[in-house]
Amino acid sequence: MSESYADSVNNVLDVIGVESGVQNFANEWIQSNPINSVGDVFDLLDRLMIPYSVHPSSSKLSTVEHLVAIQIGADSSVTCRHDLKGYLEYQDGALIPAQASQGLADITILIHGQPQEKPEVDWLSNKLDNFKPIIPRLLVISFIANLFALSIPFITMAVYDHVIGGDAGHEVFGIAIGAILLFSMMLLLKVVRSQLLTTVANRISREVSESVMRKLLFGQLGINRMAGTSTLMNRITTAESLKSIVQGPLGGALFDLPFVIIFIIAIGVLGGWLVIVPIIALLLYFILAQRSYRRQKLLNNQLTVSGTTRFSLLYELNSKLSFLRTSHILPFWMDRFEKANTLASKNSFDHLSHQGKYTSIYYAIGLLSTLAVVGLGIDLIFNQVLTPGGLIATMMLISRVTSPAQMLANSYPRIGQVAQAKQQINQSVSYRAEGDYSYQHHHLSQDAPSIDLELVTLRFANQLKPALSGVSFSVEPGQVVAITGPMGSGKSTLLEVIAGLLPSQSGVIKLNGNNLSQYDPQLLRKWLGYYSDQPEMVPMTVFDFIADGRDVSEQEVENVLSKVGALDWVNSLADGMDTHLNQVESLSHPLSNYEATMLTQAKLLCHKYPLVLLDNPVSSKKNKRRFIQWLEENRGTSTIIFTSHDAELIKLSDQVVVLDGGNVGYAGPIPDENEQELDIEASAQGSEA
Repeated sequence: MSESYADSVNNVLDVIGVESGVQNFANEWIQSNPINSVGDVFDLLDRLMIPYSVHPSSSKLSTVEHLVAIQIGADSSVTCRHDLKGYLEYQDGALIPAQASQGLADITILIHGQPQEKPEVDWLSNKLDNFKPIIPRLLVISFIANLFALSIPFITMAVYDHVIGGDAGHEVFGIAIGAILLFSMMLLLKVVRSQLLTTVANRISREVSESVMRKLLFGQLGINRMAGTSTLMNRITTAESLKSIVQGPLGGALFDLPFVIIFIIAIGVLGGWLVIVPIIALLLYFILAQRSYRRQKLLNNQLTVSGTTRFSLLYELNSKLSFLRTSHILPFWMDRFEKANTLASKNSFDHLSHQGKYTSIYYAIGLLSTLAVVGLGIDLIFNQVLTPGGLIATMMLISRVTSPAQMLANSYPRIGQVAQAKQQINQSVSYRAEGDYSYQHHHLSQDAPSIDLELVTLRFANQLKPALSGVSFSVEPGQVVAITGPMGSGKSTLLEVIAGLLPSQSGVIKLNGNNLSQYDPQLLRKWLGYYSDQPEMVPMTVFDFIADGRDVSEQEVENVLSKVGALDWVNSLADGMDTHLNQVESLSHPLSNYEATMLTQAKLLCHKYPLVLLDNPVSSKKNKRRFIQWLEENRGTSTIIFTSHDAELIKLSDQVVVLDGGNVGYAGPIPDENEQELDIEASAQGSEA
């Protein structure tokens, strides 16, 4: 029985028996974020932290353990379960036997358990367990491919000993056909294995990257800002280190290694005690790889430290270039950079020299192994223990032993870094993001809310002085509040705290009498409107940017574009409102701050928010008139909090909050002319100073 996506999710929650708090939260989520696509289903399952996996719809799903499933069709879904006894569908509050109907494009989401209550100890290992069923297939493919590879040296031996030695030229054609067939089958199997390994590697990399990205998107904003771009990129690209091990020649060598024993046995059968040559070679590879890895770990640490030092100096140059050029300490700075650069270059040279040395040694071991077999094999031929064809076959077999061993020895440092990469990935994924393991959320109506701040304090980790210290004030529903104060007084930080972007370390923020922590951060920010002081552009269409994920018509977007004076400019673009902003950037001039401000203001006018937070919303006189008009239109129906240094704008507010060094200097209504005036203009002048 076909259902809507939302019904399927609710049915799943009913089947697995979630707590009432989780069910209520899911209902609030669906009300705020209508589920219209498969992606929306995944978003809700991820937010509820319900373990699931995605598979093509088939009868084989009965072998995969699960509690319930959602079969996704073209425009509908079905709640079901694939049992060993048959197919079950959810109807009238129970799973009952039914006839499965699966389309070619159907996928099935298998639900494996209840919402998680704590982070997994070893998330990556649990994720890799999903790929264990593929390992036996890869081993079987590798085994058959190596059997085909084993036959080729014996065919070569037959040619030398029987065809050439026995003057049986008439058999060459048949042997050649057989060799071509064996070689083709071996090549085909290795291509199939390579494609499987690449598929697995890409899936692992994608799933790890997506999980780490989610933690970055919904992690603590203050910590992400401190981490820096390079650190965030390293978290995302850590999955590539695992991917490079699984796919490519190294992945093939890993699956060939267990079958090296086949070739060693074959060498023993042909050459007797010649088998000690590959055994000694394998021992040398192992011992030298261990020794190289210990040395390379030290060199890697030295290279990292020296590279970081040089990078920090380059960052210092970029941030203090004007000062360095106009001061007399530039020679001193250049001396520091030359020393750091020399050390980094030396460490890089030592690192590459070490790699080159051991790569040459590994190559020499493989070459010497072959020469040893030739030298010892000649003696066996003279003693009539080994035939000439047998010696050639043994030489071919020993390369099948030393080649994967040489590949693994060269890549041993990369394999040794797997444990470190695994630890980094588990740490990144186990990092608690906002809303994790919490399903509290009070219903948010479309009425203007009240806000109360009581002794709110926030200190950033890299600062001695708190950004906000004991901030307290109250806002009535529908009031307009202006926040002013000198530069660096905490105005923008205060807006981010109210928006739930930065959690305060002490104090309480109440929204409609409820603690802000009792609202889901994602649902809260979808409900309110937050606009920073700088227009933020992302690569999406003009229409999508202004619509902001809400249900608005093209006519409404055109109307607000006309109000801000941007309609003619948008219509002049190649695709009008369907033009991507990154395409605008690539035209004759980049997107200017004026154009970005117009689009941001159009988005503000397009939506009706119960709570609006604006950081320095006015940048010109024209914008100022438009903002004043918008302020009067929304006064009373929306609670509006904005930061500004403009005395005229501040006087339009119902109350003003003056911050100085993170402290509240004044909070309340603007005094009448007969009362002691609040020196708003002085604070603005102080900020400009």
